[in-house]
Amino acid sequence: MGSIAGLLKDKGLFVSGSDGPIYPPMSDFLRDRGIPVRSEYSVENLKGSTWGLDKERPDIVIVGNAISKGHVEASAVEEWVSDAHSFRRMSFPEALAEYAIQDKQSLVVAGTHGKTTTASITAAVLEALGKEPGFFIGGIPLNFGYGCRAGTGSVFVSEGDEYDTAYWDKGSKFLHYRPSWVLCTGVEFDHADIFADLAAIEATFTKLLGLTREGWVCIHPDDAPVASSILDLEAKAKARGLPFVTYGFSPKADYQILAVRAERLPWDNTQVGTFIAVNTPKGKFQWHSPTIGRHNALNVVGVMATLMQAGQISKAEEIAKGFASFRGVKRRQEERARFDELVVIDDFAHHPRAIHETIEAIKQRYPDFKIAAFFEPRSATSARNILFEDFVNSFRRADGVFLIAPTKHNVPVEQRLKVDALIAELTKREPSLSGSAFASPTGDGLLESFWTWSKGRGKILALVMSNGPFDGIIPKMIEHKHAMD
Repeated sequence: MGSIAGLLKDKGLFVSGSDGPIYPPMSDFLRDRGIPVRSEYSVENLKGSTWGLDKERPDIVIVGNAISKGHVEASAVEEWVSDAHSFRRMSFPEALAEYAIQDKQSLVVAGTHGKTTTASITAAVLEALGKEPGFFIGGIPLNFGYGCRAGTGSVFVSEGDEYDTAYWDKGSKFLHYRPSWVLCTGVEFDHADIFADLAAIEATFTKLLGLTREGWVCIHPDDAPVASSILDLEAKAKARGLPFVTYGFSPKADYQILAVRAERLPWDNTQVGTFIAVNTPKGKFQWHSPTIGRHNALNVVGVMATLMQAGQISKAEEIAKGFASFRGVKRRQEERARFDELVVIDDFAHHPRAIHETIEAIKQRYPDFKIAAFFEPRSATSARNILFEDFVNSFRRADGVFLIAPTKHNVPVEQRLKVDALIAELTKREPSLSGSAFASPTGDGLLESFWTWSKGRGKILALVMSNGPFDGIIPKMIEHKHAMD
C-alpha cells in the first residue's frame, strides 16, 4: 500500500493514508515522499479537512486486504460506494492495474518463494539496459530505493502475490495484473489463513494461467518444491496452446543450469557472488551474479529466461551487464551491521524452505562465521504447527538457533507452533545443537541467551529472519555491541 501511495504521489495526486503501526523501511519511505499517515483508524481520516484540504470527500479510496468488513473507515466508505459519479472504492490490485500496468507488457513474478527478490532482479536488469520499466515490488530494491513506479518504458514488472485482494474480492491479487508473461518460482502450501490446502493454492495459479496472454516461464518440475503442481500447470498451458518454458538444474529444462559456484566477483574482489553457466535455446551463456545461494541462482536464471522469452534481452553482454547491476533488496540478506566478531543480517524468510535456503546461502557468503539463526514465526502459516517437521529440518545447518514464541493471537492455541517442542526435536535430531538452541517468549530473553552462547565462539553471524519487527532484536543487538565497544 505504501508503494502504490508513492506511485500516485508521483502522478501529482494528493495522497494520505491510515494504518496500524508502520515500521522502517516503509515508514521512512512515506516520510521522505511527503505522504502523511495516521497510525490510528478513524472516519476523520477520510475527511479532506483533516489533511488541510477544502474538499471533504476523497475522489478515490484504495482499501488494503488487511481491512475487514465492518472496519470503521471501510464502513464509512461503503456508504459512499453507490455514489459512483463522485467517488470510487478500489482494491490495491485494481488501482495498480489501472494507474500503472495499463496496456504495457506485464511481467508477473509469482510463486510461493522468492517473489520479491526475483521481481527486484527483473526490474534492475531492465533498468540497467535502459528499458525504464514500471514495477511494483513488495520490498524496497536497493537499485531504486522504493518499491513502485509507473515507469516510462513499455514493460511493467509486478510481484504477483497469491494472497486475497480485498474483503469484497477474495480472489488472488495477481489475477488483476493483466499478465503477458508469468515467471513462476514454484508452488507449495502457504497462507494457511486463507487457503485450506495445496489444492486451493493450485486452483488460483490455474486461474492466473488462464488470464496470461503470451506465456509462462516456470521452474522445472524436477527442481520444484511440489513437482505435481508444475506438471498440472504445464498440461493446462499446453491444452490452451500457451507457451510453457522451464528452467532449472534438470537436464530436461529448456534453460538448464550447467554450473553454479560461489566465487569472488570480477568487478569487486572483496565480494562473494555466484558464477552461473546456462544452456538455453539460443546457446550457452555464462556470467556472474552478485546474489548468492542455489535458490538465488534459480531465481536469476528464471529472470533471464523470462526476459529472453519476452523479447527484452537476447545478447550475452546484456545478460552480464544487467545482472551485475543488481544491488539487493532491503530485508533480504541485508547486512545491517558489522563489528570485529559480529555481523548482523536482516532477512524476510518466514517459510521452512526459505529458511533452509537462506542459511545455506549465508554459509557460502560468510564461510568463516558461526551462524546464529534467529526466527520469529509471525506469518499465518509459520505461527501454526502445520509445518513443524519442515521447521525442524530447516534449522539443522545453523550453529545456533534462537526462536521466539508466536505472537499471532488469532491462531487457536491448539494450532500454534510450539517452539519449545521444536527446539527439543531439533536437538534430538541434531545433537551438535544441544546447548545451542533456545526458545523464549521475548526478544530480550533470546538476546540474553545469545550473548552467553556467543562468548568464545569467534566470529558470529546473527541471521535474523522475520516478516515483522521481531521485538526490536536487531536495533537492540546493534546498540548493545556499540555500548560494549
